[in-house]
Amino acid sequence: MKLQTILSIIGLMTLAKAQFEDWQHPLPTDSRAPCPGLNALANHGILPRDGRNLTVPVVVAALGTLNVSAETATGLASQALLTSSNPAGGVFNLEDLKKHGILEHDGSLSRKDAALGGANAEFDQETFNEFLGYFNGSDQITLASAAAARWGRLTAQRKRNPTFSYTPNDRFGSYAETAIYVSLFRDAATGTVPLERVKIFFTEERFPWAEGWRPVNRVTGLSAANIILNLALNTPEDPVTDIVMPTTAAQ
Repeated sequence: MKLQTILSIIGLMTLAKAQFEDWQHPLPTDSRAPCPGLNALANHGILPRDGRNLTVPVVVAALGTLNVSAETATGLASQALLTSSNPAGGVFNLEDLKKHGILEHDGSLSRKDAALGGANAEFDQETFNEFLGYFNGSDQITLASAAAARWGRLTAQRKRNPTFSYTPNDRFGSYAETAIYVSLFRDAATGTVPLERVKIFFTEERFPWAEGWRPVNRVTGLSAANIILNLALNTPEDPVTDIVMPTTAAQ
């Protein structure tokens, strides 16, 4: 390996360390999303801290610090851009992502449904406590228990929310929500996800660098698809009959 390449890698690792150690609570005027991952990137200053005027290249670079491939990051960032009031302008704010039915969906692991609480971009402790309850006191999350928690939240909200929707797009978003935390925080040696990492990620919107986590898992479209497939295999879900299209009241 060339010396210049080695120095570049060392430089990137040093920069990432400095960024992950520099977490700040957002200001009341900062823009934040229903997505704890993007919020955490802003809280660490990896994305602009105010969460505004984001572009696809900026988001791709930020996701790169999490070891997300450029192709996967581009796909995610491009979907986020669709929530902008002016996608053709090429910029969006984190708060744009709370628009229901694009990326944001009913049955979130940590947010109230838009129809039931309105503040679907904000962390909700009661919702998150319900999510944690599906792990039955275990401090490790398996793919099977992650699948059960995801499906449990969806099933509960389907009963509570008279305008609940679970479209094919919502279905993908729900699976992706779980696949993201599994991809980022799964221990390569055990194959399980330490629950404490997930708690920090959702409740503080912080990456658990101080607790020893490092972004060592390579996240690609293929790796994410493999996780989603395994989640689906552990879910009693019918891909046809369990689809719920939005009602007129939900639109």
